[in-house]
Amino acid sequence: MTRAVTFVIPKELWLTSNRHTTNRPARARIVRTIHELAFATARRADLEQFGNGPVRADWTIRYPKGVSWTHGDAANAQPTTKALLDGMVPRWLNEDGPLIVVAETFRRGPNLDRKSDHEITLVLTPQNVPF
Repeated sequence: MTRAVTFVIPKELWLTSNRHTTNRPARARIVRTIHELAFATARRADLEQFGNGPVRADWTIRYPKGVSWTHGDAANAQPTTKALLDGMVPRWLNEDGPLIVVAETFRRGPNLDRKSDHEITLVLTPQNVPF
Protein backbone atom coordinates (compact mmCIF):
# COMPACT_ATOMS: atom_id res chain seq x y z
CA MET A 1 0.00 0.00 0.00
CA THR A 2 1.39 3.37 -1.07
CA ARG A 3 0.95 6.40 1.16
CA ALA A 4 1.27 10.04 0.08
CA VAL A 5 1.34 13.40 1.83
CA THR A 6 1.96 16.93 0.50
CA PHE A 7 3.85 19.51 2.54
CA VAL A 8 3.69 23.27 1.92
CA ILE A 9 7.05 24.83 2.72
CA PRO A 10 7.08 28.62 3.24
CA LYS A 11 9.95 30.56 1.71
CA GLU A 12 11.58 31.21 5.08
CA LEU A 13 11.85 27.46 5.79
CA TRP A 14 13.27 26.41 2.42
CA LEU A 15 16.64 24.65 2.73
CA THR A 16 18.57 23.91 -0.45
CA SER A 17 21.81 22.19 -1.38
CA ASN A 18 22.82 25.29 -3.35
CA ARG A 19 22.71 27.75 -0.46
CA HIS A 20 24.09 26.53 2.85
CA THR A 21 22.99 28.31 5.99
CA THR A 22 26.17 29.32 7.81
CA ASN A 23 24.37 30.40 10.98
CA ARG A 24 24.07 27.04 12.75
CA PRO A 25 21.56 28.10 15.44
CA ALA A 26 19.30 29.63 12.75
CA ARG A 27 19.54 26.44 10.66
CA ALA A 28 18.72 24.32 13.72
CA ARG A 29 15.59 26.43 14.36
CA ILE A 30 14.51 26.01 10.72
CA VAL A 31 15.04 22.24 10.88
CA ARG A 32 13.03 21.98 14.12
CA THR A 33 10.22 23.98 12.55
CA ILE A 34 10.24 21.69 9.48
CA HIS A 35 10.04 18.68 11.84
CA GLU A 36 6.96 20.22 13.46
CA LEU A 37 5.45 21.04 10.05
CA ALA A 38 6.01 17.43 8.88
CA PHE A 39 4.40 16.01 12.01
CA ALA A 40 1.38 18.31 11.82
CA THR A 41 0.86 17.78 8.07
CA ALA A 42 1.12 13.99 8.27
CA ARG A 43 -1.25 13.97 11.22
CA ARG A 44 -3.82 16.14 9.38
CA ALA A 45 -3.52 13.86 6.35
CA ASP A 46 -4.27 10.87 8.61
CA LEU A 47 -1.21 9.11 7.23
CA GLU A 48 -0.96 5.47 8.28
CA GLN A 49 2.10 4.21 10.13
CA PHE A 50 4.73 2.33 8.15
CA GLY A 51 6.70 0.86 11.02
CA ASN A 52 9.92 -0.99 10.25
CA GLY A 53 9.99 -0.61 6.45
CA PRO A 54 11.68 -1.11 4.18
CA VAL A 55 10.18 1.70 2.09
CA ARG A 56 11.00 3.76 -0.97
CA ALA A 57 10.53 7.54 -0.70
CA ASP A 58 9.59 9.36 -3.90
CA TRP A 59 9.70 13.16 -3.62
CA THR A 60 8.03 15.52 -6.09
CA ILE A 61 9.17 19.12 -5.70
CA ARG A 62 7.03 22.00 -6.96
CA TYR A 63 8.82 25.35 -7.08
CA PRO A 64 7.18 28.76 -6.76
CA LYS A 65 5.78 30.63 -9.74
CA GLY A 66 8.52 32.13 -11.88
CA VAL A 67 11.35 29.67 -11.10
CA SER A 68 12.92 28.74 -14.43
CA TRP A 69 13.11 25.11 -15.51
CA THR A 70 16.85 25.64 -15.99
CA HIS A 71 17.14 26.23 -12.22
CA GLY A 72 15.69 24.49 -9.20
CA ASP A 73 16.83 20.90 -9.62
CA ALA A 74 14.58 18.62 -7.60
CA ALA A 75 17.49 17.00 -5.74
CA ASN A 76 18.51 20.43 -4.41
CA ALA A 77 15.59 20.08 -1.99
CA GLN A 78 17.36 17.26 -0.12
CA PRO A 79 18.09 19.30 3.04
CA THR A 80 14.37 20.11 3.30
CA THR A 81 13.22 16.56 2.47
CA LYS A 82 15.65 15.13 5.05
CA ALA A 83 14.15 17.39 7.72
CA LEU A 84 10.61 16.37 6.64
CA LEU A 85 11.48 12.67 6.87
CA ASP A 86 13.11 13.18 10.28
CA GLY A 87 9.89 14.84 11.46
CA MET A 88 7.97 11.66 10.63
CA VAL A 89 10.10 9.51 12.98
CA PRO A 90 9.05 7.71 15.18
CA ARG A 91 5.29 8.11 14.63
CA TRP A 92 5.03 7.09 10.94
CA LEU A 93 8.42 5.45 10.45
CA ASN A 94 10.22 3.73 13.32
CA GLU A 95 13.53 4.92 11.86
CA ASP A 96 14.78 6.66 8.71
CA GLY A 97 18.11 4.88 8.31
CA PRO A 98 19.25 3.06 5.15
CA LEU A 99 17.72 -0.25 6.24
CA ILE A 100 14.28 1.39 6.49
CA VAL A 101 14.35 4.01 3.71
CA VAL A 102 16.13 1.94 1.08
CA ALA A 103 15.74 4.32 -1.87
CA GLU A 104 14.81 7.94 -2.55
CA THR A 105 13.98 9.59 -5.85
CA PHE A 106 13.55 13.28 -6.62
CA ARG A 107 11.51 14.72 -9.48
CA ARG A 108 10.36 18.18 -10.30
CA GLY A 109 6.67 18.86 -10.64
CA PRO A 110 5.06 21.84 -12.35
CA ASN A 111 5.57 25.28 -10.83
CA LEU A 112 2.97 26.55 -8.40
CA ASP A 113 0.68 29.48 -9.24
CA ARG A 114 2.00 31.48 -6.27
CA LYS A 115 5.43 32.96 -5.68
CA SER A 116 6.25 32.35 -2.05
CA ASP A 117 5.87 28.63 -1.26
CA HIS A 118 7.27 25.30 -2.34
CA GLU A 119 5.20 22.11 -2.27
CA ILE A 120 6.76 18.74 -1.67
CA THR A 121 4.81 15.53 -2.11
CA LEU A 122 6.17 12.41 -0.48
CA VAL A 123 5.01 9.00 -1.66
CA LEU A 124 6.09 6.11 0.57
CA THR A 125 5.93 2.64 -1.00
CA PRO A 126 6.74 -0.62 0.82
CA GLN A 127 9.69 -2.47 -0.68
CA ASN A 128 9.18 -6.16 -0.14
CA VAL A 129 11.97 -7.04 -2.56
CA PRO A 130 15.36 -5.61 -1.54
CA PHE A 131 17.45 -3.77 -4.11
